[in-house]
Amino acid sequence: MNGFTLKWFGKLATSLVKYNAPLKNAKKLKATKDWRECKAVVDQYIYDWLTPLVDMAGVEFIFEGKENVPMDEPVIYTPNHAGLFDIPAMILGAPQVPIFMAKKEIASFPIIKDWMWVMDCVFVDRKDKTQARSSLHNAIEMVKNGRSLVIFPEGTRSKTGELGEFKGGAMKIAMETGAKIVPVYIEGTRACFEQTGNITSGTVRVKFLEPIVTNGLTKEEFFEMPAKLRAIIQAEKDANA
Repeated sequence: MNGFTLKWFGKLATSLVKYNAPLKNAKKLKATKDWRECKAVVDQYIYDWLTPLVDMAGVEFIFEGKENVPMDEPVIYTPNHAGLFDIPAMILGAPQVPIFMAKKEIASFPIIKDWMWVMDCVFVDRKDKTQARSSLHNAIEMVKNGRSLVIFPEGTRSKTGELGEFKGGAMKIAMETGAKIVPVYIEGTRACFEQTGNITSGTVRVKFLEPIVTNGLTKEEFFEMPAKLRAIIQAEKDANA
């Protein structure tokens, strides 16, 4: 890990501490207001914290297809996952800041865990089936309540840059809520960190693809959806190879 990368992660750590006062305010808003009333404030805090970190890293996002995202209803985003900067890509690129389903290991970072809590993100322990079912139920309720959700169907970052197997969690949420699924193709984040182990400047392309209507689909069609989503994103990846 080179000196610049250490400096960047140091900046990440100190910025989290710096935003202690906004975090306290966000927690107070979450405890006393409906999420719709505090969302704009919390979203602005997230933007103000995240943007300088992205700028320092030298990462430039190019967003395409935002017109494909329905604006008057919650949706389920299903991006491919190859890099650390996939999450900033979705926060800064989605028309409205979404919530995330995240693996429980992230909860071991106290301040990050607190920020994700005020954003209404859902932590999931994939090794604990009972807890995983509870997390799935929480995510379903969040979407029913109007929140757009990001779930990475691969479950973890690809180690090679190739698409992994797409799992069915997003489909279960869509089946229970009737929310549209918006596939998202993200290209370039792996080169910004994972490829070398160092923060590296670069361009990341984020394309929001046409939404998939799920209301009225049969169980068999939902069962087939992970493979369908993977094929859609693979086709976009091949087209840009």
